[in-house]
Amino acid sequence: MKQTLLILIFFFLSSCTSSFDKAAWRIAEQSVTNSKELILFLEHYKGQADEEKYKAACFLIENMPNKYSLSGNERKRIYDIDIVKSDSLILSLEYSFRLKKESPYLKDYTFEQFCEYILPYRVANEPLQYYWKWDCVKRFTNGDNSDDIVKAAQKINAQVKIELAPEFYKDSLKSYAELLQTGYGKCDDRSALVVMALRSAGIPAAFEMIPYWGSSNNGHSFISMILPNDSVVTFQNDDENGVNTLPIRKIPKIYRKVYTITSKRLHSNYPAIEYSDLFANGDILDVTGVHRIGSLHVTVNAEKGKSVYLSVFSPGGWTPIAFSVDGNFQSVGTGTRKGIKDSEEALDLGNGILYLPSDFSNGEITPISKPIIVSKDGVHYLSFDTLHKETVTLTRKYPLNKRIVGFARTMVGGLFEGANRSDFSDAENIYEITKVPESRMQMVNTSSCKKYRYVRYRKPKGVFSIAEFSLFDSAGMPLQFQPIACEAILADSTMNAVFDNAPLTYYQVNGGFDLWIGADLGKQTAIPVIGFAPRNDDNSVVSTDSYELFYWNDKWISLGKKMPIRDNIVYENVPKGALLWLRDLTKGREERPFTYDNGRQIWW
Repeated sequence: MKQTLLILIFFFLSSCTSSFDKAAWRIAEQSVTNSKELILFLEHYKGQADEEKYKAACFLIENMPNKYSLSGNERKRIYDIDIVKSDSLILSLEYSFRLKKESPYLKDYTFEQFCEYILPYRVANEPLQYYWKWDCVKRFTNGDNSDDIVKAAQKINAQVKIELAPEFYKDSLKSYAELLQTGYGKCDDRSALVVMALRSAGIPAAFEMIPYWGSSNNGHSFISMILPNDSVVTFQNDDENGVNTLPIRKIPKIYRKVYTITSKRLHSNYPAIEYSDLFANGDILDVTGVHRIGSLHVTVNAEKGKSVYLSVFSPGGWTPIAFSVDGNFQSVGTGTRKGIKDSEEALDLGNGILYLPSDFSNGEITPISKPIIVSKDGVHYLSFDTLHKETVTLTRKYPLNKRIVGFARTMVGGLFEGANRSDFSDAENIYEITKVPESRMQMVNTSSCKKYRYVRYRKPKGVFSIAEFSLFDSAGMPLQFQPIACEAILADSTMNAVFDNAPLTYYQVNGGFDLWIGADLGKQTAIPVIGFAPRNDDNSVVSTDSYELFYWNDKWISLGKKMPIRDNIVYENVPKGALLWLRDLTKGREERPFTYDNGRQIWW
């Protein structure tokens, strides 16, 4: 695979012969709004003694079409070819060639690798700012250069990590200046910034992306440092200091954001092909086979010259993840990784990744076969029995992540105590958490018949973590009280998250010792029932929400809307073996399809 990748890149970046030269000039001359700037840039280097600079300039212009930034709340596309300035491009190119001459890391790299992994003025689709090349090196290298390129990259990554904290559920790919000003960014932002910092230090690097997970919502991006033999060293911006790391989640495909226009050349024999958004700009390269994940060759029946996709599930509709013009798909992810145990990510995950062989036309995905499951054991078509029905009992709409279970585990050893003195000198144990609680709001009966004015949740040692705390009478009605806490917690206003009836908010202190939070009922009161919730994902079935169950038969077909009685929801007459999808109509964004086997939801 490494050899194939190198051949592909060499093909796209082959020397500036007359065709390469003509392509760049044709694009510059045909620009409607910015032809003058593009021509000035090319003319600056044409005829110079350093022919490589002219080749590099040609490379930048020829592959500039379809490069864009996303601007404003409406995420409007601003195309580079309409706005770039010649002087900015010149400054950027000259800086890159200075690196080529001076950097100890670049002596073993080809000109083609230099053009792809050092030269470009942008990394992905971030708002365009050129000065990052000379600003990054001052900000993130600290003059601490290592002879070892891997160690040097690790140091830079660690420095970027100090500057940038994780951000979730926001528009990604901020400008360089905005990232440094706010100090927050999604994985796309953090990966782009690390790639900038590495390239500015003369370390070839690439922006790698998993467009969508094979076992959960959304996608991910990370960094690959490119070695001279085109192998990679990968790491995450949130790594402590590890290398060659990838997330544990199931990975269908990994693509590299490249400057070279690829797919439209590769598929020039099929001009009528309609591309999904992922492949439309022709600036990604399939590098799944470069990384250490399990994969298979997959073949589906396809009409010649017609676009064929493998799509993965998303709540907004099936999402294309792999493209083919003949039905042959190389390196399709199986959901496995070397050294990673099965189901490391979550509980009750199925074996493999679910894909839908699809057609894409008029902007819509339509199935061309039954869904398939690609696993290390092979390709399995998912079918169901329409003649036989079953009753299913559902407790969640999204797989239970082991990280969430870990939060619940922190509550083991926690005590609920009752007292009638405010200092709890007469405290009595009324309930102890002896096993890992469920990752949801739960009601437990106390062992005490006494009345107490004060009730508290106490964690004698270890992490103190709790999302909800409430008290109820024997009829299930909530008791009114004034929140109280130990002195260390009382000073922190975020403690109110424990009493806000919002499962996703929580209070957590790492490494606390003998901390507590509780209730002042105002008078001695019987406490028959305690309600509490660990830090959780709020994806369990709850009685206050409305749900709708669907099964797949070339489209999602409703089995009706329901309200659960308590902490589960029951559906009868469900086609046996069907692919199911439970939608929460009230709230939430995380939902995954599943099959039902022996009373268990098996997640895909």
